[in-house]
Amino acid sequence: MLTLLSTLYTSETALCCLVGGCFLVLGGLLLSPWASRLVGRFSRHALTGYILSAIAWLWVGLELYFRPVDLLAFVSPGKTLCIALALIPASWFLLANLLPVRALGGLFMLWPMPVILAVRSDPSLWRLVPVVLGYLHLLCGMIFVFHPWTLRVICDRLVERPRELQVVGLFYVLAGFLMCCSACLLQAPVAA
Repeated sequence: MLTLLSTLYTSETALCCLVGGCFLVLGGLLLSPWASRLVGRFSRHALTGYILSAIAWLWVGLELYFRPVDLLAFVSPGKTLCIALALIPASWFLLANLLPVRALGGLFMLWPMPVILAVRSDPSLWRLVPVVLGYLHLLCGMIFVFHPWTLRVICDRLVERPRELQVVGLFYVLAGFLMCCSACLLQAPVAA
């Protein structure tokens, strides 16, 4: 067991899959029937929108700081982080309508990138598990950012039908366990 944990900490691929799997399991547990009131109120809850959008913008700023893109080569990495910090309150005021849904969509679009970059060179077929789940979340994230009322309608429907809420929550928990299993099986150590 100790060998497995030490391997997970030295493999970027496994670590990304493990963190992604834990987030999926957490999301599945939040979709349990006892949290149906939270699901129904999610799309209009302002504080949740503020927190999720701040996390999303900080994540964008840190990604651009540590992995600069050619399109923004004229801006230093430090300035991109400052711009991301300035965009937090701007998004609060300009995108206040359904902000939690848009922020969740942004997070859905952000989390697959490090996972897909980490697993692209792994020769195992288990690398396809995080890639497929990542692209599914990327697609859902784009839908939620550009059409946020879609998630509001889905949440309302799930609150009315607790059985469907359980199925969606179970899907997320199983997807998270599958990601954690792929983290254990993708153990190619990172070159130092």
